[in-house]
Amino acid sequence: MGYAEQAAHEIDRLVIGINRRVGPAHGHHLLELAGKIGLQSLDLLPTFSDFLLDGLLTRQVALLRMRYRPEDQIRERLEDLESRGLISQTNTGFAATEQLRPLMKAMRSALADVAQSVWQHNEVDISVVTETARQLTQKVTDDHVVAKAQSQVRQPLDRYSLLEQRLVTLRFIRQHEHAEAWLAQGLSAPEIVLMTALWRDAEGEIDGAALESLRSLGYAKKSDPARLTSTGKKLRQKIEDETNTRSEWVFADLDPETADRFLSAMRNLPA
Repeated sequence: MGYAEQAAHEIDRLVIGINRRVGPAHGHHLLELAGKIGLQSLDLLPTFSDFLLDGLLTRQVALLRMRYRPEDQIRERLEDLESRGLISQTNTGFAATEQLRPLMKAMRSALADVAQSVWQHNEVDISVVTETARQLTQKVTDDHVVAKAQSQVRQPLDRYSLLEQRLVTLRFIRQHEHAEAWLAQGLSAPEIVLMTALWRDAEGEIDGAALESLRSLGYAKKSDPARLTSTGKKLRQKIEDETNTRSEWVFADLDPETADRFLSAMRNLPA
């Protein structure tokens, strides 16, 4: 197993783990703030909060950041926020207006609070992961649009938020490589989402159109429950392997000792 694959598992574990704690800890307060400015939900705002605070949310960043959501939903959300006067266009992208900024700042504070509560007893590991991630994220190239934008977001002052930010940037790098892998196989976003769910035996609502498309391609069969064919399973594994191969460049300049220390420190961090 290469460094890219091992690191991806730990980065996902940490980033997803922290984000899942924000709702139970701070969701009620954040919804109250949203309600005060006329919003019925927080949809997409936690995802875009750091970009909006720094005026870096271009339409391209928004669509690529949420490439597994229908594009019309993303465009409609941006249009709604703009029509409400909550975001405005700047030279670098959409930015939160003064009306929205308190909610955006509260979201970042909530994330920082959760990160500190989870990681505060792991100072040595935090230092190792944060510094190594800094070295890795400095290598992000312009074609990695979302990761590049994330790397330009203002650095948080507290060490816990800084760690989370750098891990997210690494996650966006892999997201780009993963998309390149499935796009190379001629798949659409709905198709790879369903293929991945079936590959992992995940439960949930089935996208009928995506299932029919995968079935017509010979990658899935309409059983109950729906399943991938052997060809579909092989293709999904090939995409995963290709993602790992494409992502190895991130770690190419790390000596084995530093890479192993990075992995070990991430594994020591709770999620």
